[in-house]
Amino acid sequence: MRRPDYAKLGAQFAHMRDYLAGVAPPGKLPGRQHIDPLAIRALLSFTNLVDIERADGKIRFRFRLIGTLQSTAAGREISGKYLEDAVLPEYLERIRGNMIMAMESREAIYDRFGMPHPGRDFIDTERVYFPLARDGENVDMLLILNAYPDEEKTTAPPADEVKQGRREEKLPAARHPAPK
Repeated sequence: MRRPDYAKLGAQFAHMRDYLAGVAPPGKLPGRQHIDPLAIRALLSFTNLVDIERADGKIRFRFRLIGTLQSTAAGREISGKYLEDAVLPEYLERIRGNMIMAMESREAIYDRFGMPHPGRDFIDTERVYFPLARDGENVDMLLILNAYPDEEKTTAPPADEVKQGRREEKLPAARHPAPK
């Protein structure tokens, strides 16, 4: 299991952790209904919401909401798409494994790898998968907070800006892969 080491990550990850813990019912997981988008406005462009669908003993993940910066950086829109239709095949099992791990453990999971979209895997990204549960118990959604560790300006807004919900959005600089 890859639990986030918040001391080594950008402040936005600890802020999201603390926010979610603060809105969760005592002893329960928070659900989508507990989240006030205005309270995390500075992080919304970096946030994805993923529905967990269970049917016939199978689990599928569908991207409900993709932050605007995420869509722009990915070079395409994946809202409404299932995981297997949204990411490059070589990333599918890794991302699915992270989602399953967050769902089953009911704990946040961290990972770092290139953007899983065509022509974008040279963009270094890190993410934390936070489990959400409408009933406080059964995880039915994931909130994924993304960051670009090589782009300090897009990953660590000043704490006062995060708390006040104001932040200028900037795209990560286009970097090209090193020649082979």
